[in-house]
Amino acid sequence: MSKIIPVLILAGIMSGCCALSGFFAGCGIDVHRDSKITLVYLGARDCHYCSQWEEDELPKFLASEEIKHLEFLKVVRNTFHRALLPDDLPDDYKWLYGSIVKDANTPTFVVLVDKSVVRDVAGSNNWGTKIMPLLTNLVAKKSAARD
Repeated sequence: MSKIIPVLILAGIMSGCCALSGFFAGCGIDVHRDSKITLVYLGARDCHYCSQWEEDELPKFLASEEIKHLEFLKVVRNTFHRALLPDDLPDDYKWLYGSIVKDANTPTFVVLVDKSVVRDVAGSNNWGTKIMPLLTNLVAKKSAARD
C-alpha cells in the first residue's frame, strides 16, 4: 500500500499541469495566448480506419469546444499504399514534410504549436488516448495564458 501512495501523489501533482493519457500530454510545451494550435489529419481515401474515424470521431471533433481554438487541416491522399509526399501538403504546410514521419500509415495526426511539431502519431486508436487529450490540454493552456 505504501508503494502506491507516491504514485498517486505524483499523478496528483502532474495532473495539475498536464493531462494524463499514457504520457504527460502537453507538459512542458510553451503555449501563449497568441499561439497557433493546429491539428493536421493525414488520411487516405482507401483507408478503412480513416473512413471509420471520419464517420465516428470527426463530427464530434468539429462540434467540440477545442475546434474553436485551433486550426484543422485535412490532407487526404488517394491511397495508403504509398508514403506521404511533399506534393500532398498545401504550399504553406510543405515545411511540415521535413518534420514528420513520412511513412504510409494512416490515419496520422500531427499536432503543431506555432510551427513546432508537438506530436506525430499514427492510428485511429490514438485519437482518444493521445491526440484529443493533448488538444484539450493545449487549448486550456492557451486560454489560461496571460500574455
